[in-house]
Amino acid sequence: MPKGTTILMVDDDKMLIDMYKERLELAGYKVEISRDGEEGLAKIHQVKPDIVLLDIMMPKVNGYEALAAIKSDPATKDIPVIILSALMRDINKTKAVEAGADDYIIKSEAMPVDVIKKVEAVLTKYHKEFPTVSSTPLKPESPIPKVKPTTSTGAPEIKPTPEIEFQPQAQAVPAVVPTPPVAPMVAPLPTPASPAKTGKTNPVIIFFLILIVMLILASDIFFYLQYSISK
Repeated sequence: MPKGTTILMVDDDKMLIDMYKERLELAGYKVEISRDGEEGLAKIHQVKPDIVLLDIMMPKVNGYEALAAIKSDPATKDIPVIILSALMRDINKTKAVEAGADDYIIKSEAMPVDVIKKVEAVLTKYHKEFPTVSSTPLKPESPIPKVKPTTSTGAPEIKPTPEIEFQPQAQAVPAVVPTPPVAPMVAPLPTPASPAKTGKTNPVIIFFLILIVMLILASDIFFYLQYSISK
């Protein structure tokens, strides 16, 4: 991994700077910080970074002014600059690119991993080396598997899985056993037919016959009334 790949981040948002500094350092970069455009212009001559992440809305000297100063200075004009701003309008992006920015990233639409990919793409365009730590995007995600075992929800999620797998296996065994008894279950079906041959009356059949007759009579009465009313 090449050493000394330095990023100068110029932004007045302390929380955002702390977050990106941590992620970029995990990716193998050396990160320098400036809180405003004036300080950033001074530090860019001291540090000579490989790339600059520059905000637009800053005190003293804003991002557009800082970008113009960087690109107009022969000592710094070849340093690539990526605008990292909260401004979302296309006109802001166009203005930054026309002033010499190599890329424009909207803070609310990009994760640190996306910013790192943009940085790598710009450094590649300038034939500059950057940390080739392919596993760096996984480092921020590493706490996720660590948290799961420690939580109470992680243990029960693992326990039910073998139980669910064993239950169908236990049911599969009896499912094969009842298949032979299907034949004896068919045998008792003719048994109720035998009493019918002997002449015994089945109350269920009588009930359904009466019900059918009542339904027929009711339908006849309904149609008769409907016909008489229509006249």
